[in-house]
Amino acid sequence: MGRSLFALLAALALVVAACSTAPSGSGGAGPASAAPTAALVSAAPVAGTQPCAAGGASISGVQPPAPATAATTAAPGTPATTPAPTPAAPTPTLRPAPTVDRVGFPEGYQTAFKFGYVYDRKDAKSISYICLNDVAASPRQGQPFPFGSVIVFESWRPKEDEKGNLILDPSGHMIRTTLNAIFVMRKEQGFGVDYKQFQTGDWEYIAYRPDKTFQTPPQGTGACAACHQASNKDRDWTMRAWKLPFTTRYAEAPLPGVNEISLNRMAFFPATFTVPVGTTVKWTNSAVDEIDHTVNANDNSFSSGVLKPGASFSFTFAKAGTFAYFCSIHPEQMRATIVVK
Repeated sequence: MGRSLFALLAALALVVAACSTAPSGSGGAGPASAAPTAALVSAAPVAGTQPCAAGGASISGVQPPAPATAATTAAPGTPATTPAPTPAAPTPTLRPAPTVDRVGFPEGYQTAFKFGYVYDRKDAKSISYICLNDVAASPRQGQPFPFGSVIVFESWRPKEDEKGNLILDPSGHMIRTTLNAIFVMRKEQGFGVDYKQFQTGDWEYIAYRPDKTFQTPPQGTGACAACHQASNKDRDWTMRAWKLPFTTRYAEAPLPGVNEISLNRMAFFPATFTVPVGTTVKWTNSAVDEIDHTVNANDNSFSSGVLKPGASFSFTFAKAGTFAYFCSIHPEQMRATIVVK
């Protein structure tokens, strides 16, 4: 839901209803919010006066229609067949998390919130579009977000041509077409304790679908908190919102090169990568996130050591096999596989 968002969001962040204190459209602070501390009262605004919906990359006029559901009619005399049921995937063990939504969908945020920044993920073909309520837009860079801060992280699918190539606007930015999810992170005094060992200060997280239903219910947001732990207290547990709203308001993750894997948004991309024997694979740590990572094989056949932002590591796979690996700094969040044939 991220400091410049479910790391957001996400955040995002960032990283986000059965809400005990639903936020208002103007700020989402609800009755639990507190006035900014004295150190923040005289702070200059971060995001200026530009409304959320007005900033960042352009929006395409192309909105893909819902896929048609084609009825299948069997030929006369053909016995009807019932597809074999797909075995249910095992239920993952959830990290500790709240059981109720105390974040609340931020009604009217497109006009009431301020534009924060845009992050183009050309590698993953997604656009992160981040907005902040007035409280979150009040501190200067380097200051913590006051209680009552709400950060929204929209995840968009970009415009592509018929071959799946990205279509960019005149500035070279991706163009938003379909809104996939709305991640929300909210800071209130006493929030976050239900994440237990994964607590990130006083933040809680939720992910909504565009129709305002849960994409990730409260019980599943432990993963959001765990992801934001990769940040730190000095950044108030945010990823890009600690910097980008104050500076360029735009960043991008370029497409990885041939046989290259990016370390971005607390993940390896792609997570599963297939190469022939003898291939040299290169991992590059994102310079945008400004977070250290490592690349470590489960069987210890390769290890990068600490990769600073922007740094790379290469390894040549001389034999066939499946090689699972992980980031030793963030082993719960970052795991992936190389398949060598």
